[in-house]
Amino acid sequence: MKTDHEKVEKLQKAVKEAEHLTPEEKSITLEKIAEWKLEDKAFSLLPLELEKLSEKIVPILEEIGLA
Repeated sequence: MKTDHEKVEKLQKAVKEAEHLTPEEKSITLEKIAEWKLEDKAFSLLPLELEKLSEKIVPILEEIGLA
């Protein structure tokens, strides 16, 4: 679905620009997003799965309106 693709792109951009994540955290997060995108996981699962990786993701999700 195009809207989900746009949300994933928005999420990836926000993670890349996040100042409160270390380069390693960004790398791990972006890797997981790409992996889930390839697996075609429902977008609704991504925020929940990302929150399990790190609580630092929550502000990013809130900032882009996905939490």
